[in-house]
Amino acid sequence: MSFFPVVGRYFLSVADDVVSMVFRPVFSFFILVLFGLLFTGCSAPAPMPEVQVEGAAISSITLAELTIEVFLTVDNPYPVAITLQSVSFDVYYRNGDERKYLAHGKEAGILVNPGRNLVTIPVKIQNTDLLVSLFSFMESRQILLEIRGVVVPDLPGNLAPEIPFTKTVSIVR
Repeated sequence: MSFFPVVGRYFLSVADDVVSMVFRPVFSFFILVLFGLLFTGCSAPAPMPEVQVEGAAISSITLAELTIEVFLTVDNPYPVAITLQSVSFDVYYRNGDERKYLAHGKEAGILVNPGRNLVTIPVKIQNTDLLVSLFSFMESRQILLEIRGVVVPDLPGNLAPEIPFTKTVSIVR
């Protein structure tokens, strides 16, 4: 047996065998990762709609109830309309540092077009704190209301995150 090359055959050294044994699996793994990135792509998290309370206004007053309208802006970042599964919020009357519950507002199935949208939700207030807020309104010409709630949009990919919102607004007479 000879260690010299024979016609048509080449003998490899031990170092050449080790390099090919290590390089081949690493190269194969690199190719698999490259194809995986090409076919799956890199995805960013889905953009979330933004919700803000713009204000509130009295729409009607009777002896038994006070109806206010709460105005929300919903900024839809998608190029297609989305549906708000639910919008729910509580309205509190603020008198200094004290906060008293007045009413709960809720609406479902609101269609929101791409871009900025104004959503108006009526709320009926029917309780004893209503009288206190009305008397305060007569004296000071304004009522401070704190509106706290959550919007649940129906987003692409079956996502339905809860987006909270809070704001204190004043209703001026």
